Amino acid sequence: MEVIGALEEPVRDVAQVKKLKGVGIGISNRIDAFLSGKDYDPEAAIKSSEGASQSKTSKDSDPEENRRKMIARSLTSVSCLGTTTAKALVDAGCTSIADLTKPKFFDMLSPPQQAGVRYYEHFERPVERSQAELLAKFISENISHKFQVELVGSYRRGARSFFGVDIMLTHPSHVHVPTPPSKNGSIPQGMNSTPFRTSSGKLREAQDSLLMRDVACPLESRGLIVEALSQGSRRWQGVIRLPEKTVDGAFEERSQRIERIREKQGLYIRLDLNLAPMKSKGAALLALTGDKEFNLDIRTKAARLGLLLNEFGLWRWTSDPSLPVGSEEGYWTFVEGENEDAVLRELGMDYVEPIKRNFAYLTKSDSDVSTLKRRGRPRKKVM
Repeated sequence: MEVIGALEEPVRDVAQVKKLKGVGIGISNRIDAFLSGKDYDPEAAIKSSEGASQSKTSKDSDPEENRRKMIARSLTSVSCLGTTTAKALVDAGCTSIADLTKPKFFDMLSPPQQAGVRYYEHFERPVERSQAELLAKFISENISHKFQVELVGSYRRGARSFFGVDIMLTHPSHVHVPTPPSKNGSIPQGMNSTPFRTSSGKLREAQDSLLMRDVACPLESRGLIVEALSQGSRRWQGVIRLPEKTVDGAFEERSQRIERIREKQGLYIRLDLNLAPMKSKGAALLALTGDKEFNLDIRTKAARLGLLLNEFGLWRWTSDPSLPVGSEEGYWTFVEGENEDAVLRELGMDYVEPIKRNFAYLTKSDSDVSTLKRRGRPRKKVM
């Protein structure tokens, strides 16, 4: 990025940086995704890089293989449908997203993937900020007033519209902060993993959790939730019907919402509910606001400082004093997590406004604010 930072002109096309020294396929793919307005998908980028390494002659000599790859790529636009399932579907004869509704292919999908097919056209429609705000208001009015409801994700980054809504919840009784696995003092892998993900083996724990009992269940009974895609004690993802208001400004009656869901009327979107411990609110806001590039940047910076940053907080490894010097045994000590500003300050960074937390900001940031260098020449001081 320092090479890119030395450019006098703004980068408007990925071709401007591809030939620069030190700019590999990974960085060029990220820049290309940013300039085209798409989310960066590391897995898809790897696949693309592998394909780019083949000779042009090889590509042209096997048009059928290229066609199959294009079909598989299009299938991954369905919610929860990954590259492995897409390839299996293509191998089975699937040629389009429309084919997924056929029993032969539909039965190959998991329940969340089947929901992605059923609501595909709805999920492709962007959600406006006003709709997200109305949804947050509906949720606040239909669960305990002790919950704090906050819109995060693309909304908090200032996007005018987005696909799906992300919400962070906090509650005074939810205070437990889980400690990261020890890993013998090394930084655990998965710095870019999904926040608050729960292992599949903890379904009973999820069912008895505060999130399910006091949030998901009440919202389902009130005619908001249509079906769940995944559920855990700290994260719930599913399909909801956007609430609507009547001519007098009040929300629809519960019976009306349930009837309209039955008749498949209205707009259906994907909703993510995330329950964060009170002590982790700042770290959770960082993780859930994004974007992916910004989060990867600050977590990488933390790792270089010998720290670990996750959605629960910033942690420092403490060696066990009772063991010989050099021993890798020890434990993680909680450093900060309740406040975003404090977390970033521990990393040697100034506070970054949510609307600036994106790839564009990273390519323009000073090295003392982020791990990347500001683009362009430094201004001369005026005496």
